[in-house]
Amino acid sequence: MKVYKPSEDTYFLRDFLKDNIELEGKKLLEIGTGNGEIAIDAAERGAEVTATDINPEALEQVGEKAEQKGLEIDLEESDLFEDVEKEDYDVVVFNPPYLPGDNGVGAEEIWLGGETGVELSEEFLKEVEAYLSGHGRFFIVASSLADFRSLTENFRISILDEKKLWFETLYILGK
Repeated sequence: MKVYKPSEDTYFLRDFLKDNIELEGKKLLEIGTGNGEIAIDAAERGAEVTATDINPEALEQVGEKAEQKGLEIDLEESDLFEDVEKEDYDVVVFNPPYLPGDNGVGAEEIWLGGETGVELSEEFLKEVEAYLSGHGRFFIVASSLADFRSLTENFRISILDEKKLWFETLYILGK
């Protein structure tokens, strides 16, 4: 299984967190950590980080990066919240596979989010609030190429930021 390499969406979410969320002393859960860019940055900023991924190779890479930087990150192999212990997290983040489609040219699991591109995001949104502290917040990346409006309508979440790229617009959704 391929490990997702950092791209515009990864940096967009990382920078959104840097600009808007104080992480010092906070508990952060990253679902689908992939390359670990966000988890590593959060740990460097003083967060107590739990990072999950369905791909054990991704977790191994993140563990190596964290060790090289002297950071402590709790790594859990999990499909979304399946094997995540319920705790009160201050921040939960997810940069999901969000492109629409069922099959493609290989490594679909790292970029296809289902037929309309939001099915995986919907599964996340159905469960995320059970993992938040009373004042906790969550953030998820979405794309104009997918049916992201259904997420804002069906889950009553807001568009918090957007970034226009040449072929799509990325959104940070959450509350």
